[in-house]
Amino acid sequence: MRDALDAWLDRAVLEPGDLDPGEAEVLVLGEFNHFIHEKSDFRIVMAGEARRLGFQVWAEELGWSDGRRLARYFATRDEAVFDRLSLFGWRGEARADRDDRPTGIFRASWETYPFDLMRAEQARFYRALSPRALYGFDVAAGHDGGYADLFARLEATGAPRAWTEALARRPGESLAEEVQRLTRLAVEAPAGSDRLARADLSALIDGLTYTGLVKTAATYAETAPAMAFREDAMKRRLASIRALSPGRLVLMGHALHLVRDDAAISAPGIVGPGGQRTSSLGHHVGRELGLPMFIVWMIYGGGEDSQPLPDLPRTAAFGPETLNARLRRRFDRPVLLDARRAPETPVEIAHMYNSVIETRLPGVVDALWFVPEAGPLRP
Repeated sequence: MRDALDAWLDRAVLEPGDLDPGEAEVLVLGEFNHFIHEKSDFRIVMAGEARRLGFQVWAEELGWSDGRRLARYFATRDEAVFDRLSLFGWRGEARADRDDRPTGIFRASWETYPFDLMRAEQARFYRALSPRALYGFDVAAGHDGGYADLFARLEATGAPRAWTEALARRPGESLAEEVQRLTRLAVEAPAGSDRLARADLSALIDGLTYTGLVKTAATYAETAPAMAFREDAMKRRLASIRALSPGRLVLMGHALHLVRDDAAISAPGIVGPGGQRTSSLGHHVGRELGLPMFIVWMIYGGGEDSQPLPDLPRTAAFGPETLNARLRRRFDRPVLLDARRAPETPVEIAHMYNSVIETRLPGVVDALWFVPEAGPLRP
């Protein structure tokens, strides 16, 4: 029997060139699974749209230091930069005197993360991108390039030697002691100190703090304080990005980090963005900062992924009444759908780990990029 959803789909298909965000200051590209090959296809198509529409500043759900290094790639197109990204498995700043690797629920993912596949997929996207600026807005552990980036910037800007030397690692210090030392020094930053160096230091402190919070969490429920801290750290990175590179902004990441209004999403049982303790980054942008947003979500009808958590599923088993399954029965190719005219009736959207959210599409998401079948990351 046809219903309101069928009637909407009769007129919902858009061509990419039809996308019109109006006066939106933020274009959101939200995927529901980081670990599928089709994510990069979605981003490449949307990169062309963003360029056409005048969005030139990009921010991605990756560590601040990785974003700083990717800026060098976009300036030079030298892919040697990829060898020193923590997203691709680089551990060049891991401490020799202390082991900060997770010992709890995330230990397995640390050991099984598909770094080589992620590099292949992300590099494919980066080669297609030409941003004026790109940043990472996520937290990262202390093994990334945060210290090296910070000291390079301090040297370039002539920061006072005594303050710079005090920032250096101290042999034998605990993680908590390192965070305390850097936090104190951030407060003592010399007047007029460089804005980018201060952003580097803030990101380094947040990454180390998050590492301490998540390190020993033995269950997903116990990660809630770390997830809340992480989400608030993302907001601090966003503030730095907007100060350093004003302009129309593209935000890329998991869709649940980037919702317009948290109250419009029901996600029972998920310890996700904010850990149910603080607002998501998207809610912060849309409701707390009041910035006009245009949101595009990528969803898929089924398939497999490369997610690294061995106790969670990699094969989609989406129920027949989910929006995913209904779209799969309707479309056999990727399509862009206008969600602003969708029916107001609630829909279920399934995503990675076979988790399900319930929401109404209008007012929550403006367009959907639908892929019938997703597959694992490819080399």
